[in-house]
Amino acid sequence: MMDLRGKDVAKRLRTEAAETIEKLKENNVAPALAIVRVGDDESSVSYEKSATSTMKKAGIDVKAFHYPESITEDEVVKNFQAINGDPAIHGILVMQPLPKHLSRETIASFISPQKDIDGLASANLGELVQESEKGFAPSTPTAVIEMLEHYEIDVKGKDVCIVGSSPVVGKPLGLMLVNRGATVTLCHIYTKDVKKYSQDADIVISATGAVGLITADHVKEGAVVIDVGFGYDEEGKPAGDVRFEEVTQKAGALTPVPGGVGTVTTAVLAKQVAKAAKGLSEKKGSR
Repeated sequence: MMDLRGKDVAKRLRTEAAETIEKLKENNVAPALAIVRVGDDESSVSYEKSATSTMKKAGIDVKAFHYPESITEDEVVKNFQAINGDPAIHGILVMQPLPKHLSRETIASFISPQKDIDGLASANLGELVQESEKGFAPSTPTAVIEMLEHYEIDVKGKDVCIVGSSPVVGKPLGLMLVNRGATVTLCHIYTKDVKKYSQDADIVISATGAVGLITADHVKEGAVVIDVGFGYDEEGKPAGDVRFEEVTQKAGALTPVPGGVGTVTTAVLAKQVAKAAKGLSEKKGSR
């Protein structure tokens, strides 16, 4: 079985980002990322630490904006508009999940598409539908694509089953795979029988956050299995959607958790910030 680890993929992406950032700094452009977090969700705090570390290694300045969970949507929007309008900030990352009283769509509507490095804004999702490379795709789906390409797993003509239909992972990933010639089945909470679709798939991708959801019975012999989920098992250890020990006996290739897609996601963000800073500096220079 091929062990699909993200370390080498992430290293390449960080190197590419660092090269772009070095050139920008030579032209007096200092790339900066704003991380906006509301509340203290455990997974968000952990991800923020990881992202901050990756950004600093790539030479990107990080400005953290933390708000209490009790903050109103109007207050968030007011603060967010100031962050978005700051010319010294080139990229904005909104930590998710947001508290239930805050609308992801409302906040996303205030992000400049040129600073939307995690692909939340409708304009960037529209670019994805149009198969354009101009915009920013969400970082986690992009990390999955980077993993597949690094390990030379061709998706053209393949049957792909995605378990999880969130607007930040499942749906955009489905579009990205369709754009590359795959036939995609998108399963969700109302799917009557997930196994009916996953057992016939050449590639199974699970992105639900439900620890241990995907068993050996969900995949066919030799299938590629990508685990995008993250949580903690009964012993408090990091774990994904896939029951690794079971599925490893059957899959042809499998990502571990931790050490797989999550390792690549923050490196994708660094490359996106570099791209945003470059685009904004060129736009400013053309005026």
